[in-house]
Amino acid sequence: MSGREVFLRHCTVAGDEVATTWEEACADLIIEGLPIRVPPTYRGQRSYPGLFWAATNDRTLVYESLLELDRLWLADHDPSVEGICTQPFLVTGCNSDGLRAHVPGLLFVHSDRTVTLVDAKPATFLENPRVRAHFGWTRASCRDKGSRYEIFSGGNPTVLRNLKLLAVGRRPGRLPDGCLAEARCVSGKIRSAPSPRPSADEVHAAALMHRRAQA
Repeated sequence: MSGREVFLRHCTVAGDEVATTWEEACADLIIEGLPIRVPPTYRGQRSYPGLFWAATNDRTLVYESLLELDRLWLADHDPSVEGICTQPFLVTGCNSDGLRAHVPGLLFVHSDRTVTLVDAKPATFLENPRVRAHFGWTRASCRDKGSRYEIFSGGNPTVLRNLKLLAVGRRPGRLPDGCLAEARCVSGKIRSAPSPRPSADEVHAAALMHRRAQA
């Protein structure tokens, strides 16, 4: 599949739609813009859309499901991620199955200027042939452009709980005055302090364990 057969539409920060080819699309411009669509909300829906404030690029993002929200938490604490946007563009193209059209969930731009496109989908849906074919087409499009493609089906719940607990640190304005400066000072002292010398008892215990291991 050639990139010339794939087309893309995205929104600028002013809300104007831009039509371009997959080859010529610029991730840095897409990151700065608005979502191409806002997930709908209606009574009885299975997903839980909402808003997420991203410290990475200091903006509020829409998400379509709690699975997308979990991936946003992980990305917003990833030091390699410099830009995040959601519902970034509509991509269309043709393959052997006919016309394809897809709005991916998340787009990340990394500090090394590489790009990751993410679709969030529960693992139980990934065995569906139509879903697999759709994601396979998206993966092939990303491969043509030299971008990474990820299907996210859930993260480590312990890691996610810890990230949410630490999330107040993403907003320095909510911390007490001087808290960050004191934390940096303490952190610097810990890094620069020499490693403590082991006590005589610790040396004796280590030697005893070594001898038992050799026995």
